[in-house]
Amino acid sequence: MDLSNPILLYDGSCGFCQQSVQFILQNERDETVYFAPLQSDFASQILKEHPFLQTIDSIVVLQGKDVLVESDAVIALSSYLKSPYSLGRLLKMVPKFSRDALYRLVAKHRHRFVRNNESCLLPSPQQRKRFFT
Repeated sequence: MDLSNPILLYDGSCGFCQQSVQFILQNERDETVYFAPLQSDFASQILKEHPFLQTIDSIVVLQGKDVLVESDAVIALSSYLKSPYSLGRLLKMVPKFSRDALYRLVAKHRHRFVRNNESCLLPSPQQRKRFFT
């Protein structure tokens, strides 16, 4: 796996987060983004290297040497998506405190938005290569 590509760390036990990963897989421009559930050994190592992440209820995007959380992570991910979703980059113009407040509100209630399904989309063999465990 190519560590120079962006890596999304997400809550693998959260239906909303799993659906978000599926959304990215279905709407990305090319196969650039890699994925790792927060419950994986890979993510555990990242959390040890960046202790401040352990107190944050957020997705995490590793982009080069940058560690992005909350709305910054969402904006970064939107740049890898097809139009019109790539327009999410424009959220950068909204003050960070406002977009992070909205992000935290959604994150706090994310378990209510999507219930865990007993069935889920299985990634193709090509997509499976982009998941860290």
